[in-house]
Amino acid sequence: MSTVRNLVIAAIVGVAVGAGKMAYDKWSGAEWEVSPQEIAQAQAEGKAGLETRPGTVAYLPIRSETADLLPVAWALYGLGAAAFTFFSLRKKKAA
Repeated sequence: MSTVRNLVIAAIVGVAVGAGKMAYDKWSGAEWEVSPQEIAQAQAEGKAGLETRPGTVAYLPIRSETADLLPVAWALYGLGAAAFTFFSLRKKKAA
C-alpha cells in the first residue's frame, strides 16, 4: 500500500515540476530568439523591425535553435523530480 502511495505522490510532484518548468520557459520566452512581441513593439515605435545586431533587422519572429528540445527538458525535469521523490519516500532498512 505504501508503494502505491509513494508512486502517486511521486507522479504528482513530477507533473508539478514539469509543468512549473514549462510555465517558466513560456513566461521567459525561451522558445524565441526574437519574439513576435518584440517585433510588434519595435514596429509600434515606428521602426521597420527589431535590430538584432548592428545592420541586421528582423522582420519576422525567429525561433530559438533549442525550442524543439524544450518538451524533452520539461519531461526530464519531471521524471527527475518524480524519481527523487519516490526514492526519498522509501522506508529505511533497520541497521
